[in-house]
Amino acid sequence: MQRVLVYGPPSRKKQLAAVLSQGVAEGVPVQCVDETGATRQRPDLVIWVTQASSDTGALAREALALDQRWHPAPLLLVLHGPIQPGGLPLGELPIAGIVQNPDAPTLRQALPVLMGGGRVFDVHTPPAAPAGEHRGLNGVFFQGLTQIQAQTKLVTAQLKQHPKTLPRWVLEGQQRELAMARALVLTLHAATARTLGLKGLAPTGLDGGELVPVSTGLTLRSRTARGLWDTISQRLLERIARNPQPLEQQLLALGALAPAPRAALLRQLLGQMGLALQQVRREGLRGEALLESWRDLQEEIMLHGLQGLGGAYLRIPRNGVLVSVSEQLLAMELPGPEALDLAPRATVEPMLAALVRAEPVLLDGHLLAPDTPAALLRLELLLSDWLLRTGSALAGLVLEETSQWPELRRFLLRPDLLPTRQLERLRNHINSRERYEQLILEPLRIYESRRELLLLQADGVVTRMLVDPRDQELRQLEPVQRLVTLALELRDALGPQLRVFSQRLGDLLVTVLTQIIGRGIGLIARGVLLGLGRTLQGSGR
Repeated sequence: MQRVLVYGPPSRKKQLAAVLSQGVAEGVPVQCVDETGATRQRPDLVIWVTQASSDTGALAREALALDQRWHPAPLLLVLHGPIQPGGLPLGELPIAGIVQNPDAPTLRQALPVLMGGGRVFDVHTPPAAPAGEHRGLNGVFFQGLTQIQAQTKLVTAQLKQHPKTLPRWVLEGQQRELAMARALVLTLHAATARTLGLKGLAPTGLDGGELVPVSTGLTLRSRTARGLWDTISQRLLERIARNPQPLEQQLLALGALAPAPRAALLRQLLGQMGLALQQVRREGLRGEALLESWRDLQEEIMLHGLQGLGGAYLRIPRNGVLVSVSEQLLAMELPGPEALDLAPRATVEPMLAALVRAEPVLLDGHLLAPDTPAALLRLELLLSDWLLRTGSALAGLVLEETSQWPELRRFLLRPDLLPTRQLERLRNHINSRERYEQLILEPLRIYESRRELLLLQADGVVTRMLVDPRDQELRQLEPVQRLVTLALELRDALGPQLRVFSQRLGDLLVTVLTQIIGRGIGLIARGVLLGLGRTLQGSGR
């Protein structure tokens, strides 16, 4: 019998006691006790039912007091009502779980996890307010992104109706133009923001999606490294199963695969990643030894990903002979992780440290325990970025193979890529985009100490920008890439002087127009009026 102590208004306590008396998941009986009974015998769980408030400081102090009083019993905070964006410091509250507006099944599933030493965070917060004001030039950028987003949604809805060939080509062309227009608007805003002092754009403009409520939905059954991996990998597997459609726009090579092979590739990579982490945990490696072992394991993961993409028994014709797809894919020359730029040390090192040894995660200058919600979401972002970039690199190799093996297209690629012309057009587009990314965008990110990470969500892929010093990468840039950073540095150096010069030039023009030209025009007008007056007086006589 598990003893549960409930704090809260009497009506809420009765309602919660009725829910808990019906039993919980995994057949654990529950007995609700009052504070007097809990004093005689320590409770197994403390539940605090309260209303969501904007005063998060008082909420944190009360939670700390309850946690210290009933330690080591875990504390579950049940919130009713909406939460203001950014108002609840999930990583700072010393409690085992937070649930917002829970139903009966959610509570019954959370109790065994908390009593077993895990953590549960199921909070829905509205999106944060825009970081900048939508006025002036900043408003022009925001309105442009809003119009592009609305038009993109309209074109996407029309494509889902499976139009005929010619209308579909027109809609796909409009979709590509809208994506290029959005990228151009974001590039122009980034280029002028620092020089003109513009504020940041709203999340709608950055991610191209609507402002939707943000949900944590984290259930951590164990606070070990294995428990962290199980929680994060399960969340990513659920998103892969939903087959997010916008992959075709953010990741062209990965989006070129048919839905079933794409999901199989991502699941295979994730499963092999879990096996590799188990091997590293058994070896107990640290530091450089861990990173060196990871480089070797990553190549094995990619090979197993290709093998899973082809299937164990799939055999199709090639030059008139039935061959195994897996054997042919494994025979391809696989570039190293360094050549594919899949595992930068700044992202893979903290991910491995947490998922192998459950070490703290550095976030915004603070070391957070890996079982806190903020640290879990950061680890999920790092793992999602590695998964999508690895899958995209392997999909690019598959595209290259299908250009020489037409029969393979029917099994692995989207139906619209069966024609050779469409496939070659996509490959050329991918190559030009990669060159532009390598020569222009990446040097800009390195010089501005920004790192772009890809996050897989239920409705598609979004980008997250992290501020991360990249001085070593800046020194390793090639001459052409250095020209981009030098041009940016020149703009930053001349920007203040140009602003002062334009301001002085404007003051000079105002002085000339008002003091010289204006006075001259005024004297001329006065003379004309005097002359007209005298003429009128002479004619009146």
